[in-house]
Amino acid sequence: MATVTMVVVERSGPAIRAALAEHAPGDEARFIAELREALVRAGEDLDLAGPQAVLARWHALATMAANPLSADEQVQLARARAGDLTGL
Repeated sequence: MATVTMVVVERSGPAIRAALAEHAPGDEARFIAELREALVRAGEDLDLAGPQAVLARWHALATMAANPLSADEQVQLARARAGDLTGL
């Protein structure tokens, strides 16, 4: 079995932005816009739930972008999607 090294992305605006810039540059601007919009609303209603939700969603996406599936994992996923769950 191969050793797996996972890229850890901190759950903060700057860390998520950096991960997206490196691994999914097409999504970086959308993240920034969504977070800024949520921060503006939080400034008005003093509720941080919006920015926290944006960070949670984009943290997951940035982590997945920074840690793409290996070739073996892609084969397993394709088999599972085709209904073959042998060995899973």
